[in-house]
Amino acid sequence: MKILKKIIALVIVVIILGAGFIYWQKYTEKQRIKLAEEEKRKQEEIEREKQRQFLEQKKQEYYSLIDEMRKYFRQGDYKKVKEIAENSFALAKDFNFDTTEINKILHQIEVINYQRKLEQLDKDNKDIFNYSYVRNELLKIPSLEELTSLKNKIYHKTFQNEYLVLLELAEKHAIDGKQGKNSKINYFLSKDYLYKAQNLRKTKNLKQDIKREEKIAEIQKDVFFAFNQFKENTIPSSLYQ
Repeated sequence: MKILKKIIALVIVVIILGAGFIYWQKYTEKQRIKLAEEEKRKQEEIEREKQRQFLEQKKQEYYSLIDEMRKYFRQGDYKKVKEIAENSFALAKDFNFDTTEINKILHQIEVINYQRKLEQLDKDNKDIFNYSYVRNELLKIPSLEELTSLKNKIYHKTFQNEYLVLLELAEKHAIDGKQGKNSKINYFLSKDYLYKAQNLRKTKNLKQDIKREEKIAEIQKDVFFAFNQFKENTIPSSLYQ
């Protein structure tokens, strides 16, 4: 009986020890998992901090590039500005930085360059015979808000110049006809140029040179009546009465 009691006691002890061991194992495993998770969290925090510092470093690098762009822009070294802009854009693309300031500086350069081009075209436009060249060059200049006023002014003047050139040609051919140089051909050429000039003036609402137009028409009339054979083979003279 005593042996049985001892055996039972021993079994109970073993069960208690076993339960304790199992509890200790579970507790130890939980602690290990908890420590592992804590360590992981710390590592992730360290990594985030590294990433933050790295990103901050790249931001400073990016802002330094923009400051350089501003410096060379003030110096008028636009070629250098564009070189730096390429590096700035590459950095902005890699780290998703805002490129507003870069585009703003490049836009200012664009405006300045085209402003100079327009100023030169404005000078070229002083020669009325440059109207076609100037107009074609204007088509190469983009529509920038800052340049709209000057561009439109130059563009309108090309038509005023074209009108004057047509009058010039009309007068020249009229005079040549009056001098007996291929009178019939020059008469009709003069009429055609005058018609084109007047039509252009009306279409584009240009300033009229009334005296010049009247002078040309008078010379044309002289040519018409100066040559009898010419009169007989052309428009009835009654149209000029």
